[in-house]
Amino acid sequence: MKFLIIDSDAVERSLTLETLRSKFADAHLVEVSSREAFDETITGAGFDLAITEYRLGWTDGLTLFKEIQARYANLPVIMLTDSGNEDIAVAAIKRGMTDYVVKRNRHCLADAIKQCLLDATQKEQGKNDNKFQFHERRDPFISRFTRDFAYFIRISPDGTPVFEWVTEPLKQLISAATSDSGSKQQARDWVLPIHPDDTSIIEERFKKLLSGREDTSEYRGIINDREVRYFSDHSLPVRDLINGKVIQIYGVMQDITARRKVEEKLYLMQHAIDSSSNGIVITGLADADYAVIYANKAFSRMTGYPLQELVGHNCRIMQNNDSDQEDIHELRAALQSKRDAHVILRNYRKDGSLFWNEIYISPIQDQQGRVTHYVGVLNDVTHRVEMEDALGKSEAGIRSVFNNVSDGIIIIDEHGIIEQLNPSAEKLFGYAAEELINHNINTLMPEPDRSRHDSYLKNYLGSGNAKILDTRREVNGLRKDGSIFPMELGVSRFYVDQHHFFIGTVHDITERKKAEAALRDLSGHLAAAREDERTRIAREIHDELGSLLTAQKMDLSWLQKQIPADLSLCHEKIAVMNLHLNDGIGSVRKIIADLRPSILDHLGLLAAIDWKLDEFRRQNGIQCALTVQENNVVMDEGRDIAVFRIMQEALTNIAQHSGASHVTLDVETDANNLMMKITDNGCGMTKAQMHKSGKYGILGMHERARHFGGEVVIVSDPGKGTSLVLNMHLKSSESDGCHD
Repeated sequence: MKFLIIDSDAVERSLTLETLRSKFADAHLVEVSSREAFDETITGAGFDLAITEYRLGWTDGLTLFKEIQARYANLPVIMLTDSGNEDIAVAAIKRGMTDYVVKRNRHCLADAIKQCLLDATQKEQGKNDNKFQFHERRDPFISRFTRDFAYFIRISPDGTPVFEWVTEPLKQLISAATSDSGSKQQARDWVLPIHPDDTSIIEERFKKLLSGREDTSEYRGIINDREVRYFSDHSLPVRDLINGKVIQIYGVMQDITARRKVEEKLYLMQHAIDSSSNGIVITGLADADYAVIYANKAFSRMTGYPLQELVGHNCRIMQNNDSDQEDIHELRAALQSKRDAHVILRNYRKDGSLFWNEIYISPIQDQQGRVTHYVGVLNDVTHRVEMEDALGKSEAGIRSVFNNVSDGIIIIDEHGIIEQLNPSAEKLFGYAAEELINHNINTLMPEPDRSRHDSYLKNYLGSGNAKILDTRREVNGLRKDGSIFPMELGVSRFYVDQHHFFIGTVHDITERKKAEAALRDLSGHLAAAREDERTRIAREIHDELGSLLTAQKMDLSWLQKQIPADLSLCHEKIAVMNLHLNDGIGSVRKIIADLRPSILDHLGLLAAIDWKLDEFRRQNGIQCALTVQENNVVMDEGRDIAVFRIMQEALTNIAQHSGASHVTLDVETDANNLMMKITDNGCGMTKAQMHKSGKYGILGMHERARHFGGEVVIVSDPGKGTSLVLNMHLKSSESDGCHD
């Protein structure tokens, strides 16, 4: 026998050697204490076992184990350490180490080695005992716990890869990809048809695998001679212990077609943003000094700064020390309060030239309603600002700017009758000037603004109250052809001979709206991807960690039965370990439920609501009443988790802030609508508290509902409790105005 002993500590290493020599007198023991010694020694074959410390002078035992596995996948490895802990022990066994022994129990090492060598011998003897039938027997169990396509390849003496076993999902995929069903022997030799453009990828990856290196590649397969799917293929080669040649390959394929389609859609959105004529910039938060992380091409053209010079810098580089501007203070206040803002600043291009920059900033929120970034939409409004300045200088200057400014300008009298409009306004609305002059301005307004306009003017002239003067707001305009478009309207007033006149400056923001919609779609897709990732992590924790803890509990039960009854200390220790395992299993279940409640997927929305409400009652001691229908609610994918998260956030708010003693929850549905009402008898809240800055729970509920075309309505008064009502379609429809 030949053992490899890896330990940087000479004293500890000598103790290990002494222990081994007393039990394995005929064993050849090889010591390694440094990286150089390991690299030189590991190239030699013939080791029956390796023993490694966790904390080494040049690496750690888990990393070293991965290197050993890459060379000799079947070489048993035991970790002998006093530097580890329970987490490291679990990680070691999970990654495939044979055993984990604490040095203070070094006397147990010999038994661990004997058991390890016995297991390796039995495993080797069974390798050639009808391997395919062995894989066939375990295939239903593997296929039951994974949707991935797993396979096992044998490398024949001539270097040809032969499929010996595949999971049931991969068999079905191959059956769909090929026309000949064949025998079992043929099934083992089937190869998935590869897209002609990706054959070189397959050739290169097999060269890499046959050289003993792990590989993950993405390529396209062809199903039914026409359907193209994308796959991610992760393969691990296994070497022969004697000659070091690769004799087997284990692999797992994943169908990533859906992910690729999402990536392509995101690319189209990115391209649309880059093609916008508005400058668009995305920045981080205060802890990153609001540094630029993205700017489109229009922004670079406007400012003269290429993207690589902007990333990582604050947009103040365009101020050129001209920072004493009133709108800059407004911009800073908006950033501090995490709200939208619209300002016009004097900025300077890279070459030092001045331009007036009209900026709209808006916070970007994640799925929980937390502000994570800011988006800014910019326009070079130098011409407009110069025009407004020129109006006060001379009639000639006013007329020149009026006729050449890119924004539409319309002048009306106190009765709403159009006096003048510039060519840009003619082009914007599709009318010639003579078709509009002496007509009411409401001709250019869609309903309901058209009907309200005259009464609004009368109210202003009578009371002097005007909410839109000297501000800019977004409204809809009506073209001559009947089409409605979004525009930004700024209204100011002036007097001539004691008569009121109003100037309206109109800017078409259709492209900006498209850019903002693209950003909202992107945010929605990221939120969906985050929920998918939570689901995936929950399932992996359930499958991997849950299975491991269950196996440990079974092993501990077996061990307890083997220990004589008179070893009371051992039984007490096992009892404590059982309690720790139960706590661990409970923690895993709680983590999984927090990430993605499995009851939602298995039993549906109503069962998940019932479970959550019962958990809420037990944890908070609040009486709860639930009214639901007998049949479960069937919703489009993504809508059920949105309803659940809204209910979860509402219950969290009740527990933390309401002081309620009773909560009722009602769920009603009809043909395509769901209504959920949550009512408590707590302290209630004011409107100011509902919209308090820095609190995003309520805002997050609104955004979740809006994403699916739904609506959240909250009614509350101090001392009278709070009622939350969610209305949402069960299935998506064109009227939702959202993207499931």
